[in-house]
Amino acid sequence: MIVSGSVIAHKLLADNVEIEDNVSCELPSIEFGTTEVKGAGILGTVDMPSPTQINAMSFKISSRSINKKTSALAKTGKQSLELRFARDVIQSDGTVIPASTKIFITGVVKKYEPGKVEQGATMDGSVEFEVLRYRQVIEGVETLLIDKFNYQYVVNGVDYMQAIRAILG
Repeated sequence: MIVSGSVIAHKLLADNVEIEDNVSCELPSIEFGTTEVKGAGILGTVDMPSPTQINAMSFKISSRSINKKTSALAKTGKQSLELRFARDVIQSDGTVIPASTKIFITGVVKKYEPGKVEQGATMDGSVEFEVLRYRQVIEGVETLLIDKFNYQYVVNGVDYMQAIRAILG
């Protein structure tokens, strides 16, 4: 049995430059598009998920303040983001060890909020990206890959879009 604990520390890089002063990163939700299926042989309707259509995914970075590096996130065009973090993992014998996770995101900025200016308070800004490619690596093993433009949806080494790519040639 393994029990995950808290995130110990994290680091964010954009195009290989560390983005300082970030407070948190909100990972994208993965939601499949659906199609309503109805007709003969079905009692009512079924809102059937389509594993070949993934809805828009957003990655959000929250920061304490604006600076030169966080301002660079507002640039247009494709950006490569890398989130590294360590978290506590409690082993079955009670031992607590740090575990590594890396998230690689290719995206384009869709919302840049520098925050507010208020005396004695942090600015609390944020940047939101539309995710084009998402790759998750836990303890050195790729556990999830979504690449929308290359028809890739891979979970723990199983490529669920391989047949679609073969059909398309």
